[in-house]
Amino acid sequence: MSFELCKVTEEIVQPFLDEVIKNSETKWSGSKYDIIKKAPVSTKGKFGEKVTSAYLNCINYKSKIVNGGIGDFDILLEAPNVKLKIEHKLATEDVHNSFQFNAIKKAIDYDYVFCFGVSPNDLWFIIQTREWCEQNLTTNMSKDVVGGFKYTVRKGLMIPLTEENFKGEIEKIV
Repeated sequence: MSFELCKVTEEIVQPFLDEVIKNSETKWSGSKYDIIKKAPVSTKGKFGEKVTSAYLNCINYKSKIVNGGIGDFDILLEAPNVKLKIEHKLATEDVHNSFQFNAIKKAIDYDYVFCFGVSPNDLWFIIQTREWCEQNLTTNMSKDVVGGFKYTVRKGLMIPLTEENFKGEIEKIV
């Protein structure tokens, strides 16, 4: 009797489970970067920092992630006659085709914020100066994060992450 009861339970539950599965599908389902969307926040951040640092090294700049990405800035970029402190932020594309980069702080020790956007099948970026952030970011992230600001960017304003685009934008700041 309990065997049949389990079978009946399965027959009752499965149609509702199928409906939940169907309604849970998003533009991320089965995409190239779906695993990034699902990853914990700290894992996403480390992924972005490592990719950006590797890109910098690939285009012949010396870079390293400082203090495991903890502190005022995450990546130190060294070029002839200049050292740049880069704060790194990663956001995944939302349902409105935008990226929300959170916890950008003002008046701390960094030169640029590198905003790394992850779409279901593409990578994007935009670079802003600390001064730009100080002048333009006005939305506090939350009352729990003192001095952390939001920067929302529509995908159309982001730059596709290619070696050529990356190198061109980095050369503008070095």
